[in-house]
Amino acid sequence: MFEEEVTTQIPGGYSGSRDQLTTPLEVILSSSSAIFQDCLAPSSDGYESDISTKVPLSSGWTWQAITWSWWSILQMFTAMLGIVGNSLVIIVLFTRRQLSRSTDTLIGALAAADLLASVFMIPHPMPRTVPSSVLGQLYCKVVYTSMFLWISFNASIFTLTAIAVERYIAVAYPFHFKNFITRKRVVIVITCSWIMGFITTIFEFKTTYVDNSSNHCSSLFLSKDTQMLMGTILFLLVFVIPALLSLTMQAMTAHALYRQSLVFRKEGNQEGRSNPSARHLEARKRVLQMLFIVVLIFIICWGPSQCFYFTFNLGLLPDSYWYSPLSNALVLLSFGNSCANPIIYTIRYPEFREAIRELFSAKKGKSRAPLFSERTEGNV
Repeated sequence: MFEEEVTTQIPGGYSGSRDQLTTPLEVILSSSSAIFQDCLAPSSDGYESDISTKVPLSSGWTWQAITWSWWSILQMFTAMLGIVGNSLVIIVLFTRRQLSRSTDTLIGALAAADLLASVFMIPHPMPRTVPSSVLGQLYCKVVYTSMFLWISFNASIFTLTAIAVERYIAVAYPFHFKNFITRKRVVIVITCSWIMGFITTIFEFKTTYVDNSSNHCSSLFLSKDTQMLMGTILFLLVFVIPALLSLTMQAMTAHALYRQSLVFRKEGNQEGRSNPSARHLEARKRVLQMLFIVVLIFIICWGPSQCFYFTFNLGLLPDSYWYSPLSNALVLLSFGNSCANPIIYTIRYPEFREAIRELFSAKKGKSRAPLFSERTEGNV
């Protein structure tokens, strides 16, 4: 085991970025957090070509303006779209809070996590130099590492997984659902999602500090093998396990719905959709189909970047990939997941479109029924 210190220069242009001269060892630590912090290099105009010869402008704070490259513009657009869309979801669910069910509460928590991720995604000025003070150390550990952004992203992923599990319990065990999925337990699940989001990003807080010799944020990592091990663990925790568990729960839920539909047929139910039980089953199918698309979009958005960075961390891709156009495009695709869900709700769920119309309507007597849950599932 050995230790190796990697010093990086802080550039500007967008939140969480690092300099073009970042040593490859720095990105081995995490296939998830590396996506935002290290993968995209800003324009090299105005930067020294040799980091070891760059002389700090001062020992205090010095700042540089945002460079509005194509990446920064698309990042800002994605952030604004995510803020508007997820805010609408939260407002609609809040107006129905008195009759909300567990699914509505979890989807509201999912929208809240995506909303915060969109806010932290907004580009902001970056310092050229950082003082070696308490405030400077805190900046490097929190802002430089984009800690809150990654906590929000990971909390969103864990909440989405919880929704898939909750839907399976609601469909497969409807008679036990009300007693098992209580409001208190839903709150505990949401809290645990945020705790897990924090745990999966805390290592960045531990390894980042201000380098006194250059007044730049730097990172001190363990051995390369340890970094690769941590990257593998995080790859499993924040992508592979949530994706597989969500897909498995979706498949099991679909199978349970199919068996319920067969029961209706065997009982000789010929009333079709006018029957309350048949309408209830149809409503569950619509929610399941919509949530399946949400999970599928999550895999499409995060899968390519996570897999490519995991492969990179294993040393199977050249260093040139790190700042390639493909790398930039995959990171942008990942960020797009934070604004995708409200669009899916709008396209695939008529009740959500109606709720949006009611939100901006001056008419009285607006519906306060649960949006994504059925009334028969209990007041959770």
